[in-house]
Amino acid sequence: MTTTQCELADMVRTTCKGCGQGFYYEPILVLGMDLGKSLHTFCDDCKDAEREAEKQAAQAIRKTEIEARILAQIDPALRATDLQRPEFNRPLWRLVEAWRPAKDERWLGIIGAAGSCKTRCMALYAMRVMRSGTRVCWTTANRVYEAAGDRKSHLQGVATVAREHLLDCRDAPWLFLDDFGKNEWSAPFESQLFQILDHRKNHFLPTVYSANAHPEEFSEVISALNARPIIGRLVEGTTILNLTE
Repeated sequence: MTTTQCELADMVRTTCKGCGQGFYYEPILVLGMDLGKSLHTFCDDCKDAEREAEKQAAQAIRKTEIEARILAQIDPALRATDLQRPEFNRPLWRLVEAWRPAKDERWLGIIGAAGSCKTRCMALYAMRVMRSGTRVCWTTANRVYEAAGDRKSHLQGVATVAREHLLDCRDAPWLFLDDFGKNEWSAPFESQLFQILDHRKNHFLPTVYSANAHPEEFSEVISALNARPIIGRLVEGTTILNLTE
């Protein structure tokens, strides 16, 4: 009797509930009862197929969740960006698409006039990051301005939403901050903006922002107390694509 035959002699044959084929399993005998019978209802091939189906289902759920986040954060017009349209700034997109956070430059600043596709390129990049499985926070300078004011609202719901958004801007693995320069500047906004930028710099969190003017020009509208700290964090350790040069 061969080794295989010896092993089969100690095993039990049963029928797979999946494919209906017979297979052998090793019994687990306890007080005369075979506890292994309830553990071996599917053959190895059917177990592998079931695991693969579960994996595919989990991936489908994950994809659906990611697409839902994209729908919730990215404007429909930006999601529908057509890279082949003549007016789309393909040279800019090639630069943005190729950019990756580096050790010394983890931030990207896109500077250019209105209509230069800054926001569209940011949105395309944000969607790419999201589809890789990484969570992002997409916001605008105006929204941060509003949240900075609303965080102390006497309406609890308004204050809660504002604080949650500011925390997300601060802590999200990736932050996309659009339209610097189109916002008003106030003491609460400057304070919250500095906290967001400072935290992200100190924790090496990738950040992408767009503006119509170079951050150095913001010194004309930011208070003297906060100008250098804010501008410095926007510029230092940042790859700046300046379309106005």
